[in-house]
Amino acid sequence: MNARAAIAVESPPLPANSLWLLLGGFLGAVLLNAHHTALWCLPLALLAIAWRARGLRAPLRLPARFLRIGVALLLTLAVLASFHTLNGIDAGSSLLVAMATLKLSETSRRRDWLIILAAALFLLLAACLDGQALWRLPLYAAELWLLCTASYALGTDFEVARTATLLRRSGLSLAAALPFALLLFFFVPRLPGSFWVLPQRHEAFTGLGDEMSPGSISQLTQSGDAALRVRFDAAPPPAAERYWRGPVLHVFDGYTWRRQHAQVDRVPRLQFQGQAYSYAITLEPNQHNVLIALELPRGLPDELPNTFATFDYQLIAPAPSERAVSYRLQSYPQHRSLDPLSPAARRLDLQLPPNRNPRSAELAASLRQQAGSDVGLVDAVLEYLRRGGFTYTLEPPLLNLDSVDDLLFRTRAGFCGHYASAFVALMRAGGVPARVVTGYLGGSWNRYGGYLYITQADAHAWAEVWLEAQGWVRVDPTAVVAPGRLTQGLDELLPGAGGNGRGLMSSSWVVNAVQAWQGLNAWWQDEFIGFSFARQLALLERLGFRQHDLRAFALLLAASAGIWLALIAWGLRPRSRSPAGDGLSRSWRALERKLRRAAEPRAPHEGTMAYAERVGRARPELSSTLTALARRYARLRYGPAAGAAEFEQFQRAVRLLRVQPRRPRPH
Repeated sequence: MNARAAIAVESPPLPANSLWLLLGGFLGAVLLNAHHTALWCLPLALLAIAWRARGLRAPLRLPARFLRIGVALLLTLAVLASFHTLNGIDAGSSLLVAMATLKLSETSRRRDWLIILAAALFLLLAACLDGQALWRLPLYAAELWLLCTASYALGTDFEVARTATLLRRSGLSLAAALPFALLLFFFVPRLPGSFWVLPQRHEAFTGLGDEMSPGSISQLTQSGDAALRVRFDAAPPPAAERYWRGPVLHVFDGYTWRRQHAQVDRVPRLQFQGQAYSYAITLEPNQHNVLIALELPRGLPDELPNTFATFDYQLIAPAPSERAVSYRLQSYPQHRSLDPLSPAARRLDLQLPPNRNPRSAELAASLRQQAGSDVGLVDAVLEYLRRGGFTYTLEPPLLNLDSVDDLLFRTRAGFCGHYASAFVALMRAGGVPARVVTGYLGGSWNRYGGYLYITQADAHAWAEVWLEAQGWVRVDPTAVVAPGRLTQGLDELLPGAGGNGRGLMSSSWVVNAVQAWQGLNAWWQDEFIGFSFARQLALLERLGFRQHDLRAFALLLAASAGIWLALIAWGLRPRSRSPAGDGLSRSWRALERKLRRAAEPRAPHEGTMAYAERVGRARPELSSTLTALARRYARLRYGPAAGAAEFEQFQRAVRLLRVQPRRPRPH
């Protein structure tokens, strides 16, 4: 055959409703992954599905093989160009969509459609791995139901079952499998980690990172994404003490603050004072490896091994969190250092880049001379910010390379990062060790879930200064520029600055609805997504199984699973029988029983056509009738889908056939 010639394909022998179900299921799987696949994947899949749907009404001419191979290579290169790799959930899902779409251009047999079904199921799995939010659960369930229905439809041979019947059968099967799935979920040991490493997307929203350049931002957009949820064992601390400590920034080049990853000092001893707060935190995925904690945590979380504390009171995890993690801590807002500041730490937190921000250095020297002490310098700088005409805004002007000078003497407008940066620079220029601390401030109480809800919009920056009599002391310069920031969120402080539709939160019923949804979503994340191996062991202990009884429990679990699968198999036994149980086979069996009067019974290895020919030779008067019946049976069994009228005609012909007994042979 000429390689340029197209291959004519007749209408597929499968029922049309099964192919419509399969195309719909494949489209649903592509849509569930549209947000993280390449931009061209969805249009490509839509075009291929529309083209293949047209083939259900009229024969198609499929592309030649060499053309399909060329397109496959081009699509693979397109995925590489989009992601620079074929590994990972984004690139892998895009490649799977591309290859399954290309497969639609050559589907002609049941096996081809089964490949499309398998690809759709893998895409559904990719979507589940990519996002486990509660609002996605109904979409995943509907997609699984649709794909299972398509699988049922592809499993039919000659019968054209109604779509409603297929939906009911697949729904019953999923319902029967649900208890077994829950049994596996709760009791099969879970492994730590995740299947996929999902790269974090860096966007211009409020949040935390390893560095801070406030002068480069002219508009700060509030992000309503969750940062962490906190459940207290007792009453939460007052709003003014809800400082949630995150990355600490030491290194300053005159424009950007960065973390100091090397340990320059040992962890200092602390004397904790005042009231202690015990709480549990659920920390959402983030870009840093710092475990957020209420200032100041005592000890390390038992739930996260390999976590350690640094010389600047950060709790460091081995890697950035790629999934929500939960841990418990105890914190004391009041504390003091018992050890003196080491020379290495003093040098680190006094360093300033040479020949940068000269006017700020002159101002710090002047204020220092007037103040006469470290505490006096802190008060003098805060008074300068209070009376200097500074304003708090989320849309500050851009700053030049001498960002501190530009803020203090020209723009006089910024947000927390601007003022923390300027304050620490002035402290260092005046001879007081200081550093920038980033984290979150405040949070809103969710009365439905009973927890404090902190979003990325609550991100904040403040300063710490070293005072010899007290150690490291928190100073929040934003509090003198915008005092309401300590007790109010940004929505209340700047009503016109709400982003992402946050202005709608002024309505009480909207607030209640949002909090109820957040509480439900938190329950889903904590009880199901966050269900860990430690919680499995705790559940087993509540059920009476100690650690030494785990082998007996494993045997019990295996026996229970076997019994459940046996019950399912028993319930589905009519559907797992051979085709002898359907109407067409029953009619043929009735025909064979009639023909026993005329010839020997059909042998197990003997086909229907061969059997009809043998009986026809023995009884020539039945030859033409039997040959016609055998051909009609073969067409109904193995040919294109037939209507109910043809089955009824075959059954009626079998009923009307009269066979006289064969005459006994003479002795």
